[in-house]
Amino acid sequence: MTQYVGYIATSLDGYIATPDGGVAWLDPFNEAVAADGGDGGYGDFIADVDALITGRETHEQVLGWGWPYEDRASYVLTHQADYTADHVTAAGDIQTLRKAIEKAGHKKVWVMGGGATQRAALDAGMFDTLRVFVMPTILGGGRKLFTDGPQHNLTFVSSQSHGGGMLQIDYRIKD
Repeated sequence: MTQYVGYIATSLDGYIATPDGGVAWLDPFNEAVAADGGDGGYGDFIADVDALITGRETHEQVLGWGWPYEDRASYVLTHQADYTADHVTAAGDIQTLRKAIEKAGHKKVWVMGGGATQRAALDAGMFDTLRVFVMPTILGGGRKLFTDGPQHNLTFVSSQSHGGGMLQIDYRIKD
């Protein structure tokens, strides 16, 4: 059975990127974790991930950085069903992606984002777990962690602090 997991950083006021989609605001926090000799658990997390779901903008942004996800399959949430780019296994709406992922037999899928992608997966009942890193900053605006939609309840699993004042909170999806 496929497990869908979230692993994402947010500002205290609930933004994952600046209004223009920038994520450079995360750099000082990543540097603080690295200075402590860690990676915030990323290495352990990504080791078992065999596929990713991103929105089209996130996919294109990551391509611009150089693809860091090796040969992991990448599924892109988009209204453009014919969307193609490097590292795209399949593209389309959330149900199209779910069918393609399950047909391929993936075991652990990281729902990366952005906020509309997070919301689509949440509303489709795909998330099993969600790991949120709350950064000690208030961006004051930008791209939301989840776009607007219906309420979903979570079950707290654990929390852990990391260098730079980051707080990791792990949840299971309750509903």
